[in-house]
Amino acid sequence: MISYNTTALDNRHIQDEAESARDKACITPEELAAIKEAYPSDLYSPNMYIRFGIFILTLIIVLFSFGILCLTQIDNGSETGFGVICLFCGIVTYVIGEVMVKEKRHYKSGADAALIWSSGGFILSGFMIITEVEAHPLVYCLLTLLLASWFVLRFADVSMTIVMHGALLASIFSLLIDTGTAGKVIIPFAVMIVSLAVYLLALKLSRTHACRHYTNCLDMWQCLALLTLYAGGNYFIVRELSIEMFNLDLQPGQDIAGGWIFWVLTIALPLVYIGLGIRKKNRILIGIGLILIAAMVYTIRYYHSIAPLEVAMTLGGIGMIAVAYGLIRYLKVARHGFTADSSDERHTMEAVQIESLIIAQTMSQAATPPADQYNFGGGTGGGGGASGEY
Repeated sequence: MISYNTTALDNRHIQDEAESARDKACITPEELAAIKEAYPSDLYSPNMYIRFGIFILTLIIVLFSFGILCLTQIDNGSETGFGVICLFCGIVTYVIGEVMVKEKRHYKSGADAALIWSSGGFILSGFMIITEVEAHPLVYCLLTLLLASWFVLRFADVSMTIVMHGALLASIFSLLIDTGTAGKVIIPFAVMIVSLAVYLLALKLSRTHACRHYTNCLDMWQCLALLTLYAGGNYFIVRELSIEMFNLDLQPGQDIAGGWIFWVLTIALPLVYIGLGIRKKNRILIGIGLILIAAMVYTIRYYHSIAPLEVAMTLGGIGMIAVAYGLIRYLKVARHGFTADSSDERHTMEAVQIESLIIAQTMSQAATPPADQYNFGGGTGGGGGASGEY
C-alpha cells in the first residue's frame, strides 16, 4: 500500500540503526561502510533545512501554476469553473507526488509533503466551491478523513495522521450533535470510547511487522488518542465547551450533569497513564501522563482557587519535576528490562535483527589463518612422520 519502495525503506532503517551503533562506538566506521554497501538505499532525504526549503519552493511552484490556470476563468467568472480547476490541480499534484516518490526516489524531502498537502487542499476546496458550502458538515469531515487516511497509507505522513484523527473526531461530533440533547450528552463519552479504541488499534498495529514503515504515524496516533481520551473526560473542557457551543445556562455554583465523573477522570487519567506506562514499559504513556499533570493542575486551580495562578503552576511544575525525578531514580536500576538510560532504544526484536546484520557483516570476511609454521612430517630422525633422512 505504501508508495515508497519497501526494500529501500528497510535498508535505510538498517543504515540508521548501524549509524546509531557507530555513534555508541559499538561498531567501527569500516563496519558501518560495509553495512551501507551491503544494504544500499537510493532514497533522497535531505537534512531539515534543505527539506524546509524544498517544501516552500514546491508550494510556490504549485500556487503559481494554479494562479495561471485561474487567469483563464477571469472573464468567465464561474464559481463552478474555479471549483473544477481546484479539483484538476488536486489530481495533478497528487499524480506528480506519486511520480516524485516512485521515479525520483523522494522520501521526506519536503516536495512530497508539499504536494500531498496541496492535493488535499485543492480537492477539498474544489468540492466546497462546487457544493457552495451547503453540504452537511459531516460530508466535509468524512471527505477530509478519506483524503487524510489515503495520504497516510500512501506516504506515511505524520502530519496527515493528525488531520486524520481530527477529522475522525469531527465526524463523530457532527454526527451526534444533530441527534438532539441525548447526542450532546454522550459526545464526551463517545470521544473517549473512540479515542480508546483508536489507541488500542494503533498499539496493536505498531507491533505488527507489516506496519513497520508506519511506526512514526502509529506513535503519533497513540499520542493523539491519549490526549483526546483525556480531553473527552476533562472537567474544564466539557464544562466550557458545553457553555460555549450548546448554550448551557449554568447558575453560579451550579455544576454540569455528572460533574463528579469528569472530576474523577481529570485527576485519575494522568496517574493511570503514568502507572500503566511504568508497568507496560511504554514511554508514550509516561510522557503523555506527565504532560497531562499540568492540565490536571490547571483545571483544579481554575475552579478551586487555593493559591494564585503563578503559585499553583509553580507547584504543579515542581510536582512534575518530582515525579520525573522519582521515575528516573526508580528506573536507574533496570527493572524487568526497563530502565531510564535507554534514551533511543528500539524494540528488542529490531535490536536483535540489527545485531545479527552487524555480526554478519563483521564476520563475513573470515580471517585468513597465518601460514603454518609448524609443518608436521618430515624430520631427520626416526619415529612417526620422519622422512627417512639421517
